[in-house]
Amino acid sequence: MSKKTILILGIVYAVATLILNNVLHTAIGGFMMTLSLLALVVAIVGAIYYLIKFSIKQFIYNRKNWNNIE
Repeated sequence: MSKKTILILGIVYAVATLILNNVLHTAIGGFMMTLSLLALVVAIVGAIYYLIKFSIKQFIYNRKNWNNIE
């Protein structure tokens, strides 16, 4: 899928969630909101994981290069 298609699907999902949960107060809207919050939590945890992984790789790389300089 292209980036444009993913963006359109995300906007449609957000609008459907807003209408079903906040305007109509349906159970489906509540479920969609829960699913959105779960996806947000997974994205945040994944981003933190990759940042920590990258920083550890950089630390090891810099330590190896520092030892080669001396």
